[in-house]
Amino acid sequence: MTRVLIFGFAPLPSEPYRVAGPSLRTWHFISALRAAGHDLCLIGDRMAGLYPEDLPPLITTQQERFTYHSVHDILWHDPKALRPLINAFAPECAIAVTTPAASIAAANIGELPLWCDLYGSIMAEAQLKALLYADDQYLAHFWNMERLALERADKFSAVSERQQWSIIGELGLWGRLNQWTSGYHFATTIPIASEDTPFTATERFMRGVRVPEDAFLILYSGGYNTWTDVDTLFSALEQVMQAHPKAHFVSTGGAIYGHDDFTYRRFERLIAESAQRERYHLCGWIGAQDLINLYLESDVAVNTDRFAYETLLGSRTRILDWLRAGLPCVSSDLTELAQSVAAYGAGFTYPPEDAAALAKCLLACAEPERAAQMRHNARRLLTERYTYQVTSAALLAWVAAPQRAPDVGRQTLKLARPYRTLWVELGEMLRTRRLNLSLAVRLWSPVAAVLKAVGLGSLLKGLAARGQRALRFDVSPYQAVWQVQTAPKTVRAAQPFALRAEVQNVGTALWLPIRESAFGVNIAYRWQAAGQFGTWERLPLPKAVPSGKSAQLHLALRAPEQAGDYELVLDLVREGVTWFAQTASGIETGGGALRLPMRVVAED
Repeated sequence: MTRVLIFGFAPLPSEPYRVAGPSLRTWHFISALRAAGHDLCLIGDRMAGLYPEDLPPLITTQQERFTYHSVHDILWHDPKALRPLINAFAPECAIAVTTPAASIAAANIGELPLWCDLYGSIMAEAQLKALLYADDQYLAHFWNMERLALERADKFSAVSERQQWSIIGELGLWGRLNQWTSGYHFATTIPIASEDTPFTATERFMRGVRVPEDAFLILYSGGYNTWTDVDTLFSALEQVMQAHPKAHFVSTGGAIYGHDDFTYRRFERLIAESAQRERYHLCGWIGAQDLINLYLESDVAVNTDRFAYETLLGSRTRILDWLRAGLPCVSSDLTELAQSVAAYGAGFTYPPEDAAALAKCLLACAEPERAAQMRHNARRLLTERYTYQVTSAALLAWVAAPQRAPDVGRQTLKLARPYRTLWVELGEMLRTRRLNLSLAVRLWSPVAAVLKAVGLGSLLKGLAARGQRALRFDVSPYQAVWQVQTAPKTVRAAQPFALRAEVQNVGTALWLPIRESAFGVNIAYRWQAAGQFGTWERLPLPKAVPSGKSAQLHLALRAPEQAGDYELVLDLVREGVTWFAQTASGIETGGGALRLPMRVVAED
């Protein structure tokens, strides 16, 4: 048997905290290795926001042939804290679960053989994050982690065959497809997996409690990530509710702090303005057993992806939970996993961004006989293709005899270099007076070491919190200030009128007109009266507006058809991303909306 050191993420499913995808992937590898009889030591980074802040920075638990070190993020980035844990275990090889874990492993394990599980394409994820936050600096942060894995690891795994080939392409870019590695199997696919023991319900969560006993219950569970297409989801749900009077939608999860604060808020806003809003149930993050109960009483689960390389290369962990529960599911046809679900008859797929097709698939799951067959097929798909043991054969073979890659120690030609050096990023910080995530991560270890050396280690948690604020995790880059120049107090019903205003970009994002970008900025307006919301009308932004600059707006608007007292609301929207009036807290605070009271009078 082999002594295996694992760098992964916490909490594990056995802990009383909410688990996320990286934690479940860590547990996947641990479960397969423990079943094979290996001695394991896990160093698990506590994921932000999932643990109480008053826990000790290091908690160690010991089971038979399994040592588990749960570490605060401050220790995770501190080699002096990790190396005593590593040395005490005396590992024979190491496994890093996810790309961020790979960068930590590379800095701490010396010459041990290293298997890196690149859990989804981090560069494709970086592309979506850069889109949402209007900042390509995120690319540098994610690439710094990816290149460390590419340079150091001896074997790689991916969640899909497509991602496996993507990794091989990156290895070629880095110069590792060389004469020494010719014929060497660098990468393999380990699909996401699940325990196959059926879930057990303990009580009702929604059905007969918050929705009628005979409701047609549609479930979305998990975080609303950068790839979630909430516009298509909402449009499809509106169609389903029109066609099926007993349809209800229930959602667990929500925004992913520091990673995607916009997508869920956008969905909340759409629901708040729906005529069917009483049939939407947003439950937020709920306990593990409540989630199981909800899986077992739902009729169908839905996953909606926008078209992106992250979707094509990645997978969806939540679908494995649905299969384990025998729950039919509907997903876009982009991931390999979704295609397997459709091939096994365990659910349906639809073309991305096609709300009508999604609605048709959801309604088909309301047919009892078809739903019963899909439930059976879901369990069959899980047990035949996506258990821990079925998916882990290549990993177990390597761990039984771990070896370094053939090019280790050889003189090889480097085809790429890290253009984003520390000195380049320091120069940019001084020039722009702004700290980016890539530089913050690079500086964290030496700063922490200095503070500990001078006896100020207790300041690290506070410094980390201030760093998050400096990195604007809780501040939207989409901020506007309006100044009205001319606007009438009274307008005639159904008649056009003019409004002149100036809008200043006080955020960090560049505003591009929609003619210059599919994710450009539009001006939008609508009328509100007595709690009723009119339809948003779009108007083009006249020009690009950089941060700190303004645009003069000459707007041709149309009054409502009915007379009365109204509020005219103007906002800016980055299409497919967010409305400016939405902040990280989801409250409209003037960060982008202009509200003008107006009286609409009948025509003479």
